[in-house]
Amino acid sequence: MDKRICEMLNDVKVNFDEYETKDLSLKEKKEIKKKVLWEVKRMNKNNRMNGRKKGWKVAGIAAAACMAVSVAAVGSNPAAAKTLLSETFQKIIAGTTGTKDGDDLTEIYTKIGEQSVPAKAEGTNSIIETKDSNVKIRVSDIYCDGYVLYYTLVLEADNTDLNGNEIDGAITFSDDHKDAAQITVDGEKNDYFISFEKQSDGTYTSVQEYTLYTAENPKKYQNGDVIPFELDIHSVLGFDYDKHVKKGDEMEYMCTKAISGDWKLSFPVVVDSSSNHTEKIGKENNGVEIVSATRTKGALHFVIKEPDFSAKPYNVPYGDPDIGIKGEDGKYLQCLSNYHEIQKDGSRLLYFTCLDNGGENFKLEVTEKNKDAKKIAEISFKVKR
Repeated sequence: MDKRICEMLNDVKVNFDEYETKDLSLKEKKEIKKKVLWEVKRMNKNNRMNGRKKGWKVAGIAAAACMAVSVAAVGSNPAAAKTLLSETFQKIIAGTTGTKDGDDLTEIYTKIGEQSVPAKAEGTNSIIETKDSNVKIRVSDIYCDGYVLYYTLVLEADNTDLNGNEIDGAITFSDDHKDAAQITVDGEKNDYFISFEKQSDGTYTSVQEYTLYTAENPKKYQNGDVIPFELDIHSVLGFDYDKHVKKGDEMEYMCTKAISGDWKLSFPVVVDSSSNHTEKIGKENNGVEIVSATRTKGALHFVIKEPDFSAKPYNVPYGDPDIGIKGEDGKYLQCLSNYHEIQKDGSRLLYFTCLDNGGENFKLEVTEKNKDAKKIAEISFKVKR
């Protein structure tokens, strides 16, 4: 394929801090991401957006935008890695080689996959597999450390449209391009969209990420807590990323007619924070403070105090500098999710979750977003293994 939709989304930077609404709700974030998806569909394949990505993004990402991803081959010892990975994760990781950001995505999904557990039905209300309109959807793997939740989905279709060789992926949109899925996490319901990537065996897979602790849901989960999770899908349509149709003055990807149905999944998410440990850091530089760090089974969760960067003496445009954390090798940790909690004085608490690289020595760097990347603050700190 000339260009996968997931690769195109990896080129898109969604900086929610530049919106006038400083503390976006999860629903608003999902709406922005949906608009980004459809705008990306219309992008010329040679029109790329550059720049370092942070925050809500696809595949650490995106999470954030919560898109399906397929990544390159695993590590230096694939045979050893496979013994720790489910069949679904193996399929996802083997799905695409040589893709943009393939090494980064491999690292994320190998780490998360190794620490995931198989989805299990608990009680009469659990549904981990559902079928309607000749389309079957099931949840396969779950990762939850109390801060972030990952789960994998597998879609199998006995449907002429979705089984066509030309179809590359599927998404939970209706014919009028509206969200056709909702998730309910611990009683909080939100509209959602889910994208699936077609694999070589004809099945479709998806890796989804959800940030548990947010301004909208400031709940701290304990080890062993059970989080009720429900997924409700109403419509699925397929995409051919090689063919385009002209709609008005714009070109869009060819898509199938939406398949309507009633796919409901309901399953318990058990929090595994048994290996979590938190260290108070309390180091400050130029008004920026790294408050604490929590190491989980697969991630590092940081709490950072930020001043009002739009005010003096910083005068940073939009009050939004680049913030990153480097490991001992000098490389930035991969961001899984982040959000800001706005304080009354204009300062912010940043909750920043990154993939655990296994090291102990780190450096927080805050720089301006201009080409000179003027340094605002730098703090070295340590988190024990």
